[in-house]
Amino acid sequence: MNNFKLKNYNKPYINLYETLKATAQKYPEKIAIIDDNGEYTYHQLLRRVDRMAGVLAHKYQMKKQEQIAVIMVNSVHMVETFYAAMKIGCIAVMVNTKFPGNEINKLLQTMDVKLIVCDARWMDKVNMTEAKDTVRGILTEENDFDIVSYEEEALCVSTKEDTAVIMHTSGTTGVPKGVMVTQGNILEAAYGYQEIQGLDEKAVTVLSVPIFHILGLSCVTTYFIYMGGTIVLSAFYNVDDVIHKIKLYKATHFHTVPTIHLQILDSKNEEKDLSSLRIMVCGGAPISEEHINAVSAQAPNAKLLLAYGMTETAGSGTLSYVNKGPLRAVPNVVCTVVDENKNEVEPGTIGEIVFHGPCVATGRWQLPSLPSASMYSGDVGYMDIANNVFLIDRVKDIVNRGGEKIFPRQVENVILEYPGIEDVSVYAVSNKKYGEVAEAAVILKKDVSLDISELLKYLRQHLATYEIPARVNIVENFPVTQNGKVRKAELRRMAEERELA
Repeated sequence: MNNFKLKNYNKPYINLYETLKATAQKYPEKIAIIDDNGEYTYHQLLRRVDRMAGVLAHKYQMKKQEQIAVIMVNSVHMVETFYAAMKIGCIAVMVNTKFPGNEINKLLQTMDVKLIVCDARWMDKVNMTEAKDTVRGILTEENDFDIVSYEEEALCVSTKEDTAVIMHTSGTTGVPKGVMVTQGNILEAAYGYQEIQGLDEKAVTVLSVPIFHILGLSCVTTYFIYMGGTIVLSAFYNVDDVIHKIKLYKATHFHTVPTIHLQILDSKNEEKDLSSLRIMVCGGAPISEEHINAVSAQAPNAKLLLAYGMTETAGSGTLSYVNKGPLRAVPNVVCTVVDENKNEVEPGTIGEIVFHGPCVATGRWQLPSLPSASMYSGDVGYMDIANNVFLIDRVKDIVNRGGEKIFPRQVENVILEYPGIEDVSVYAVSNKKYGEVAEAAVILKKDVSLDISELLKYLRQHLATYEIPARVNIVENFPVTQNGKVRKAELRRMAEERELA
């Protein structure tokens, strides 16, 4: 990273625990967390975190940068466990609760976990792991995580250079990688997000995604605690529950993924009222312009900001600065676009998007470090002369048809405009003549039939000949990762097996 100008925030915080402590001192009686079991002020949350930190440090002898497996759904318990670990400088290994026990066992075998903190409902999964016999203890809510019976204070010893969390990527093409995100990375995400969104302690959000994902942790939970806002949590996602809570708590902020935005859009729930929202954020996956406009229209008082970041950038990276505006790097991030030789290209030239700056993670567990605070995204796009960022596709998803590049996302956007199509995935399949050609799998809307010949006729009017899928398959659903991303490699495998059958 050379000669890039980043905003220097000069913030006083050296760790995440300090943000909670400062907020609790400023707003002790303000509600910090509302979960399925009650409401908790910042004073109460800080008290619970301090006692939990004492349990970790003294009863279980957890040392700085030792790993704690966190197997929990959204609740005050998960929040206090995370901040207690941050206070004493431990690493929270976030485990997706949707994983079956054997998958959790495989994941923990790659880690160096010394303690497990989990919801009691997941003990059957924990009991399937080898780690249950090697860790120093397993804490659940059945004994209130020991914090009622244990009061010895723990010192705050963490710094922003300490790894805060290890989160595992989706693994669409291979084994999930454990991304090591530091406390400083997460602090920088909060600084940059607040700069653009302009939120303060009066903000109220309803969290609809798990905290064990980077969006739920860094883009919402730690960001709101840094500001002193109120976070409404639910253990499990349900669209009607989200609609109810947005109205009940008069939420002013809502950051989620396109799938959930679209489920709310499609909901016929009579309680649906998004008029309290002032900021909506949509990130984590592509969304069409048609859907952007529809989602925005249902929240008449809100700005809709698009977001694009990665687990490796603590969820930060780019954000719309204005309602439905183009993506731009947040002030403490720099984006560049490079060619296949890693050389920066001119504005308007397509290449790989690279993130630079203090939000970039230090590395991946037991893998080589990331180079010099730069993250090569694996995404293809370009930047214009005004530094707006335009995302086109994933590098690995590009179809190379005899030397002509096909960007599946562009083809998918055209197909989604055709009546009756609910979802589509375009992917590469092997071809003797061209090496690869594009193929599409489509999911139809309920009670809709599709004449594929008519769809192809439509595509010939809107796409270049080489971009038109060689075959269109109607499917009930797509194979997806645990994080809900389409496994295009699996679609390709199934298509090629059909050809051989």
